[in-house]
Amino acid sequence: MLKAVIFDLDGVVADSHPIHEIAWKTLLTEAGLDPDSINLAFLYAGHPRREILKHYLGELNEAEIQHWGRRKDELYEQESQHLKAKPGIPQVLSELQAAGIACALATSAGRKRTLESLQHLNLHTSFAVVVAGEDVSRAKPAPDIFLLAAQKLGVAPGNSVVVEDSVAGVQAAVAGAMKCVGFTSASHASELYSAGADDVIANFPDESLHYFQKIASSQKQTEHSSVSQQGR
Repeated sequence: MLKAVIFDLDGVVADSHPIHEIAWKTLLTEAGLDPDSINLAFLYAGHPRREILKHYLGELNEAEIQHWGRRKDELYEQESQHLKAKPGIPQVLSELQAAGIACALATSAGRKRTLESLQHLNLHTSFAVVVAGEDVSRAKPAPDIFLLAAQKLGVAPGNSVVVEDSVAGVQAAVAGAMKCVGFTSASHASELYSAGADDVIANFPDESLHYFQKIASSQKQTEHSSVSQQGR
């Protein structure tokens, strides 16, 4: 039975990937990489920041990680005024809340940026629980962040549905014995299905309560051909 829906922030609630991409490209260029040679696929797999930095810049000591991390924050902040909510997310949250379904946000992002983003999007009152990256010791694909969100909501993991756009995020939901909806374009749907998503959508559904109730009670399918084209 559906009791809660747990949302990721970047790429699910907030249309932040374009801003992150600008910030990362600028940072990596400053670090001496050729911007035309940067494969950004690693960015969208749901890895923690320090893993992203090491992936592109090699072995770094803690001081270097902190330096480049602060610079990334500065570059993101410069573009953050352009941040928008993903289409349909305010309506989805409103419909779920009206039906008594608890909503939580669980993100690998830091708490400061998370809360600032929610405030900017006018969604700061839309989540009963907000869990940020520093609230857990193990990052996705470990299930800790989603399990903590469910615990804070007082909901069993099996009565929760996670909405995620990254492979690591889907794997974390699966590891936590939670149903998971992948949220991505058709070109990346197969990756999220392979990671264990119960369904993959490109847009939020028109009847979100019915949709998430169906996911919560569904049996996982073994084969998927494409992303579900929901409404909104």
